Amino acid sequence: MTCPICEKRPPKRFCPAKGEKICAVCCGREREVTIDCLPSCSYLMAAHRYEAEHRKPIPAEEFPYRDLQVSADFVYQDWPVVTGLAHTILGFQTQDKDLHDAAAMQALEALAETYRTLGTGIYYERPPMHMRPRALYAGSANS
Repeated sequence: MTCPICEKRPPKRFCPAKGEKICAVCCGREREVTIDCLPSCSYLMAAHRYEAEHRKPIPAEEFPYRDLQVSADFVYQDWPVVTGLAHTILGFQTQDKDLHDAAAMQALEALAETYRTLGTGIYYERPPMHMRPRALYAGSANS
């Protein structure tokens, strides 16, 4: 018998999300990527615990918007905006499971640029080029 995902290795771990045994390699690679893991999965909990204990700092050159200063009260001051964006992104993701962080980031950057330009008195929209970010941008702009 082989793992139903890779069809190479013997299955050793029971995957609650798949309802069957899979190999440890596929569990590690596909966890929360192609497998919608249940929060109660012992392997998922162990992985999160390991990640928290062995967290690596983000190199300065990879940290986005490091020159942007945000106050500690930002979320509370702009609660309607933050929750509105979160609601739109989560709602979009329930419809399109292939939405990923980079696509959401492209949509948010385009939306921020549109509102920044609008603040100068000029109405100019420049939606993202790719399909998913463009669809999310359209949903966010209408919310």
